[in-house]
Amino acid sequence: MRNDFLRAAAIAGGLVLALAACSQAVLVRPAPSYEAFAFESSLPAAAAVFVDADQLFREVRMTPDPVDGDSLCDEVSYPVDAREALEVSVVGTLERLVRDVVPTAAPLDRQAMEARGLDAVLVVRADTFNVGLTSGAFLSFEAGAELTLSVSAFTGDGLQLRDVVFGNAVQTESGITCGNGSEALGAAVEVAIENAMTELGELIANSPELRASLGDPGP
Repeated sequence: MRNDFLRAAAIAGGLVLALAACSQAVLVRPAPSYEAFAFESSLPAAAAVFVDADQLFREVRMTPDPVDGDSLCDEVSYPVDAREALEVSVVGTLERLVRDVVPTAAPLDRQAMEARGLDAVLVVRADTFNVGLTSGAFLSFEAGAELTLSVSAFTGDGLQLRDVVFGNAVQTESGITCGNGSEALGAAVEVAIENAMTELGELIANSPELRASLGDPGP
């Protein structure tokens, strides 16, 4: 009986060590914004859209709360890759605001824009991306994420818009495995992206300069 107990304890200890040494991939789903924007009519344009999301990758390690944090998962790495999620989110948001959206692998200059029969070029670049994970007691996790995106809009008349949008979020998860930390991180990044997409939509939809340059001064 004692041997069975020692064997079970050794197996459990081995599982904990294996858990602590592993990597927990974080799933980040696209989060375009479907909030109601001020202008109901879409911009009368065919626009190239370039998204630079290179900044949206981080390798996160959990930080135990100094008071009651559980350190079981402090050796687990959480790779967060939100690059594709941001690209899909930007395109999905802008498709509700612009008549025709054409994703491009690089920003177009005026010559290339006109050669392709396009009216505008929209550029969204990820400037900052901060994400962290803290543990509490009994494998509870709190994840935080924030990002800033620079936004530029060009037409045949030149630069019409340059601004910055921001998104942040805090999400908590509780569970019995370190994988709950990855769920908290994924949820936090998704909400932060969606918040930034709402700001992006408002910025594009409510730019009088951009609308006027495209021949639509709005109501």
